[in-house]
Amino acid sequence: MAAYFAVATLHRRISRIIKRVDVLLPPPYLKILVFFEKELKSFRNFVERLDSKSREKMSASLQRIYHTTCAYMAEYSFMSDDMNIIEDGEGYEDVSRGIHSLVEQLKKVEKEYYTLQEDPDHKEVVSSSSRAVSKSKMVGLCDQRRLLKDYMILPRPVNRIFYFIFGMAGIGKTTLARELFEDLDISEWFECRVWVTVGFEWRPGGERTSEEIIEDILAQVDPEVHKMVMGGSKEEKSEGLKESLKGKRYLIVLDDAWNENVGEYLQSSFPDDRNGSHVVLTSTVKYVARDVNLKYFIDMRLLDKEESWDLLRQKVFVGVSCPPHLDDAGKKIAEKCDGLPLTIVIIADLLSKVPESLWIDVATKRKHKLFVDAYNQISQVLNPSYEILFDVFKNCFLYMGAFPLKYEIPKSRLINLWIVEEFFDHTMADKTLEHNAAFVLWYLALRSLIMVYHKDISSFFNSFNPHIKTCGLHSTWWHFCQTKARETNLFHVLDCYNENDIEEVIEGHTRLSIHNNVLFSLKHVYNSIEEICASTARSLLCFGPYCQYMVPVCFGLKFLRRLDALNIRFYDFPLAVLKLVKLRYLALTCNGTLPPSISDLRKLQYLIVHPHLSIKSYGVLFNLPMEIWDMKWLKHLHVTGYDLPNLGDTFLQELITLLDVTTRSCMVLSGVPNLKKLGIKIELAPDAVDPLYCFDHISHLTKLESLKCVIVNPEFKLGVVSPVLSFPCFLFSLIKLSLSGMGYPWKEMSNIASLPNLEVLKLRFNAFRGPEWEVEENGFPNLQALLVEDIDLVKLKWAHGSFNYLEVLRIRHCYKLEELHLGNLPTIVEVEVVDCSPLTEWYVKNNVIRCE
Repeated sequence: MAAYFAVATLHRRISRIIKRVDVLLPPPYLKILVFFEKELKSFRNFVERLDSKSREKMSASLQRIYHTTCAYMAEYSFMSDDMNIIEDGEGYEDVSRGIHSLVEQLKKVEKEYYTLQEDPDHKEVVSSSSRAVSKSKMVGLCDQRRLLKDYMILPRPVNRIFYFIFGMAGIGKTTLARELFEDLDISEWFECRVWVTVGFEWRPGGERTSEEIIEDILAQVDPEVHKMVMGGSKEEKSEGLKESLKGKRYLIVLDDAWNENVGEYLQSSFPDDRNGSHVVLTSTVKYVARDVNLKYFIDMRLLDKEESWDLLRQKVFVGVSCPPHLDDAGKKIAEKCDGLPLTIVIIADLLSKVPESLWIDVATKRKHKLFVDAYNQISQVLNPSYEILFDVFKNCFLYMGAFPLKYEIPKSRLINLWIVEEFFDHTMADKTLEHNAAFVLWYLALRSLIMVYHKDISSFFNSFNPHIKTCGLHSTWWHFCQTKARETNLFHVLDCYNENDIEEVIEGHTRLSIHNNVLFSLKHVYNSIEEICASTARSLLCFGPYCQYMVPVCFGLKFLRRLDALNIRFYDFPLAVLKLVKLRYLALTCNGTLPPSISDLRKLQYLIVHPHLSIKSYGVLFNLPMEIWDMKWLKHLHVTGYDLPNLGDTFLQELITLLDVTTRSCMVLSGVPNLKKLGIKIELAPDAVDPLYCFDHISHLTKLESLKCVIVNPEFKLGVVSPVLSFPCFLFSLIKLSLSGMGYPWKEMSNIASLPNLEVLKLRFNAFRGPEWEVEENGFPNLQALLVEDIDLVKLKWAHGSFNYLEVLRIRHCYKLEELHLGNLPTIVEVEVVDCSPLTEWYVKNNVIRCE
């Protein structure tokens, strides 16, 4: 134990020295320290593998290593955390001799162990140890496990620390916690260790109470006290547990917690004697730890391809190597498991029972029976996470299975579809439908039900917000959603052609999701859908791979309310769609102009038209037809490259989202007084004077919450020119602002800094120019998230009292940035610095939180 701790401490110090960007190591020093770090890491791994009997036999040698390592750290003071820059060549020979001497001692101890292996009396012990290591070996996340272990056995007095291990079902949370719990060094370090599986039953409305959890812990800590308080009140049991733990260094693992108040219920029962006690929580529900003063938060990741194959091979071929001829098929099978350890373990068990000749079929067939059987088994593990959801949440979650496997779903697209599918009603709290939908998505992410592929910088709800930009389902959840959707008739997916049963499978379904758009080209499929679903289909979702050549779409479904065909190219606007007068949602890809008869779709709420190619010549202007003003139910208008025509005193009262219009549309914004989200895309003409005159036309939008303005082809002249019009300072409702390509001086930022409700600010591609940005005192009073990307800043300085609520800061590709003076950031949660100068990265790393 002592030897491991000493070597681990030295290893951490050497690793920090190598990684420090403020220390310029001469090549000889760097080379010898990299060698030293590698040898220390190797010895740590060696000690971890020793069982208790081997340690007992080698106690004298391990004790000698402890004293030698401590003496080495005392002699070479530059190994301390306060290391100064080493001058070229100074003391190198002495340091090198010391390193080689210590490494030689470590090698001797390893050699002694392998000599013991040859001892007949020791062979049985070694064999037993090897089996134990093989059984408990965790594939992947070894560095994370070691880091947690090192924190757990710190010798200096520290407060009680909580660790929260979070991730989807089957990702290895319990395995990681169990490996730490059973580690020999950890078991020697803690006087008292307790493992309690909290489980699904202890949740709001569940059968298990916090009192029973306390009883379970107390029974392991002190059985005698447990017997004494069994008939007492909850307070007596809690006090009994607190007294039994008092003065002891304890490790308590609360595995599989579901109750969001676990911290509030149990934290008071665990005394904090500043002796290095630890509590570990594992859960699929991220916010079970919201009331706990967390020290470390571990968000479990999926295994990569190599780790997946290692685990599959380890489970299938226990104690033997994999035959070379199965390598290729095995790697493909492992890859199909998508990095989830539970899937890999179940597939391995099933794979070990089939002939090797079937491995190729399992690897290549899209829906092999072996994987179907595995997903059915996994569904039993996943089902509790689904069953606990409210019905509205269940529908929204299952609906995500209508998208293809591994599909990256844009948040805005998903939310719009949820709303138009009428999963929500206006009685859900006192919020808008958009807010309710965003909350559901956030909730599903915090319960590990969905995967967040790309994160936005927005910061809403709380600091556990996953900042979702695009999301999707893991393959296990995708198969689960498809199965449940079939059972509940929520939707039906068509992804392949089966002439014999297509009529039977689509009959009666209200939502059809097409995962292979080419199926429309098959006459039998096309006719079957139009005939059998003519009176039942309400949603037609064409989610297959993008078709750049037109395929026929079933426009004869007269009761259709939702048509999403963004993944199918139409050469011109399909006039046949105008017969679908009940449409609420229409999304298409075409390059033609919209016909005046578009207003025949009077109930349309969402109109989204993307161009196949967005190339057009200067001077060519495209307007939407005048009749667009007759579509009084429009809520969301996203027609790239087109503008609203001027029709005088006509209004679209329901329109809240207008995206990808040019500055010409801004002159008629008085007709959309309730607009909340506006996106302006500007292509500069050669004679452009001030492209941002549009700001003069948005001041009356008193409900505007989100504004994005992008110049797609900026031209920057020498020097920085002030704009004719400044950014309006009276957009008091503005919450989110994104600017790109303006090239304005930093002094023009003052109006933005004074906006009282601005929470998110994104500055991209020289939105502002100049070497220095100095934020005035009390600037950005409510800003929570800031992105500065591809800006030519050299110096960034924030005055006292500015950014008082900033949670997220991201600085990317600011290559000239050398000076940062950020002041005090009391609320900061996340800091990211990418592709900036080493000095900038060092400053953030040592003065804020972390640098990624």
